[in-house]
Amino acid sequence: MKFLLRSAAAIDALNTAIGRWMSWLVLFCTLTSALAATLRYAFDWGSNALLEAQWFMFGLVFLFCAAWTLRIGGHVRIDILSARLSSVTRVWIEIVGGLLFLLPVCLLIAVDSWNFFLIAFQTREGSPNPGGLIWWPLKLAIPAAFILISLQGLSEIIKNIAVLTGDRPLPEGQGGH
Repeated sequence: MKFLLRSAAAIDALNTAIGRWMSWLVLFCTLTSALAATLRYAFDWGSNALLEAQWFMFGLVFLFCAAWTLRIGGHVRIDILSARLSSVTRVWIEIVGGLLFLLPVCLLIAVDSWNFFLIAFQTREGSPNPGGLIWWPLKLAIPAAFILISLQGLSEIIKNIAVLTGDRPLPEGQGGH
């Protein structure tokens, strides 16, 4: 169990580092948006590349912060129900939900989106808009992000099993945010 908990800690550290790094894209996305608006309204000059860069940065934040959000317990839960359950029951729900829903769906999306990326790569997909960006490299973010979410789901399952075996304390929280 100690090896598994060390592996879970490594996954947690990886997703936390990626999430914190990616959260800086919110600032860059905001600055890019302000620049695009300033150029458009002050100088009557627009740029499809700037608009697409905004979209891509927002998408990267959404994709790569999802695993970090899972790690800190920030995803939506049905708090009105889970708050009434015992801590052990909530741990069991997390384990079963991770094994039956989270991991299969994330792995299915990762596999399917890999093919989506390969098609985009082979066709060198780019923006249909004049002056737009190339799109195929960004499509690699989809399978990569869902692999990270799968790893974080595995980490959460390991930590919850450790709670049931007595290797970790019961979580103190009642429900989510």
